[in-house]
Amino acid sequence: MLILAIGGFYFFVSDDDVADSVYRFGKVTKGPMEVLVSATGKVNPVLVIDVGSQVSGQVSEVLVDYNTLVSKDDVIAVIDPTPFEARLEIAEADLAQAKASVMMQQASSEQLRADLSGAKAAFKELEQDLERQQALFSRKAVSASVVDRALASRDQAAARIDSLLAQIKRQKAQMLISEAQLLARIAGLRESKTELDNTIIRSPVEGIVISRSVDPGQTVAASLQAPILFTIAQDLTQINLEVSIDEADIGRVREGQKVRFTVDAYPERAYSGSVYQIRKQPVETSNVVTYVIIVSSRNDDDSLLPGMTANVELVIGDRADTLQIPSSALRYRPRGIEVSTNADRGSMGGSRGGQGQRGGGGGMRAMIQQMNEQLELTKEQQSSVTTIFTEMGDAIRGLQSSGMSSDEMGAAIRRLRDQMQQKLEAILTAEQRVKYHELTAGASASRGARAVAWVMGLDGPEAVSITIGISDGNKTEIISGEISDGDQVIVGESIVTK
Repeated sequence: MLILAIGGFYFFVSDDDVADSVYRFGKVTKGPMEVLVSATGKVNPVLVIDVGSQVSGQVSEVLVDYNTLVSKDDVIAVIDPTPFEARLEIAEADLAQAKASVMMQQASSEQLRADLSGAKAAFKELEQDLERQQALFSRKAVSASVVDRALASRDQAAARIDSLLAQIKRQKAQMLISEAQLLARIAGLRESKTELDNTIIRSPVEGIVISRSVDPGQTVAASLQAPILFTIAQDLTQINLEVSIDEADIGRVREGQKVRFTVDAYPERAYSGSVYQIRKQPVETSNVVTYVIIVSSRNDDDSLLPGMTANVELVIGDRADTLQIPSSALRYRPRGIEVSTNADRGSMGGSRGGQGQRGGGGGMRAMIQQMNEQLELTKEQQSSVTTIFTEMGDAIRGLQSSGMSSDEMGAAIRRLRDQMQQKLEAILTAEQRVKYHELTAGASASRGARAVAWVMGLDGPEAVSITIGISDGNKTEIISGEISDGDQVIVGESIVTK
């Protein structure tokens, strides 16, 4: 076999001139790397308030315009108060009438109580007169007709008392009605005052007017719902981005991650922010599922305006200075050679040895120590973390002695890890949770995955086993392996048949 090197390609020409292999090469480099998720979003104020009118009427004054800075309770518009002032005067008159009615009922009640007292006194006097006439009649001093007249007078006095008692009950009912009407008139007056106050529309917050949809002389109707007259952004020095993330990428997004973005108005300027919130509500459009995340950013110079479209890049992972290999080199396989498993890959080209799996106890102790140092745990948190990891270790040892299959064991351990992570996050502060996610992501990336790269040897392509980490799609991080900066790796092969 004859090997010819021309330019960046190697030609392997068989002796029988049947076929040539043309190899394409890439270079292993060293430098910074970032793993990004690209998306688009929209600039929104942190708090937007729609200001409307609670009363219907004609707008007499509009005191603000677009971009007007307002303070809390500033008057921004006035609705003609004339009809509301008239209603207030009517309500005041109705209240005065209700008070007079109550006073009249009170006077009637006092009159009836006085009449009742007089009737009781008259009844007592007639009762005594009847007793005297009956005594005289028993001695034959008066006739029976005199006794009958005394008895009739006494009975009339008793009937008068009963009549007055019935009138007093009726008067009490009338008093309750008058008092209820008085309360209704008081409420009506309060409502009229409130409606009059509502003709003056005030800003509920300090901010800037970003929308105005009313002019002087315009009539607003608030019969069913309050019409929106102004939109006020509370503070534009702090803005939010509402970003849609594809479901394939949402699993790599964490609160606190760094974000870069640009807007079309300033394409050369890069803004920065961080993930503030990940919303769990899915948004499905044409069978494409996305999730909304909120990115928080500063806008001290007011260059970002509400509604701007932002081109967003989320920094999922980054390395300051790492060895990198073209990702296409990891996909390349020479003709006639198949690599199907990580074990097969490790058998070619001299993989790293002696690592194995770390002992569970040592790994847990190291993780606990790392969390204590990097998350600055309190003593109470340290105790809780130790307990959680100890329970995790006991549970795994119990699974190992349960006789489960390897698949069942793996699924059970994954569930235990998820439960452990939930318990850990529950005892951490928001700032500590961000650091914890970065810590676990870094630990996962540092373990890496096994892969095979192919380099050119004297007798053709030779496999080199490597451990890889993060990837930006074009290049992949090399964590370990017998490859150095500047090495040439095979990224493709073309066959020329003669």
